[in-house]
Amino acid sequence: MTGPDDDGFICDQCNSETLPDNDFCTHCGALFAEGELCDVHRDRAAEGVCIICALPFCRECAARVIGRFLCNHHSTYEIYEGMVRIHGVLDDVSAQFAETCLGQAGLHPILYCRRQPKGGPRFVYTLYSAGGDYDGHIVNEIKVMVPCREVSRAEKVLRELKILGESTR
Repeated sequence: MTGPDDDGFICDQCNSETLPDNDFCTHCGALFAEGELCDVHRDRAAEGVCIICALPFCRECAARVIGRFLCNHHSTYEIYEGMVRIHGVLDDVSAQFAETCLGQAGLHPILYCRRQPKGGPRFVYTLYSAGGDYDGHIVNEIKVMVPCREVSRAEKVLRELKILGESTR
């Protein structure tokens, strides 16, 4: 990490600003603290911290995925601008129900969708709005997304509501 300014440090790996008391970069998982051990292999040095579960891992237990350090469990999660897809549906009522329940639990969900303009070959990513005029666009999936640090709590809320199964995310 490079030198401090008044509010924090700049991560050498991703150039994101981080707080001065952070042990790792919350944007990319770069480890700042020395001597951290893998959460699974307690005899191995950690290579980074998973940006979703905030646990340190060695090379066998985690990897960099598109510039972000993710444990093997979280390596397949879809991440966009610090938000993680925890659930996806085609039904807007189900998506809005999940969003409402997560919000009531004190989390910060957003609904996001990928749509294809009628007759167009390219997809457009946008925040989902049930009241919006899609003018013939095809919505493929409505994604329920939460910030990285809220994934575990959000999955627990959705499992308790039986929106997510025990083995799904």
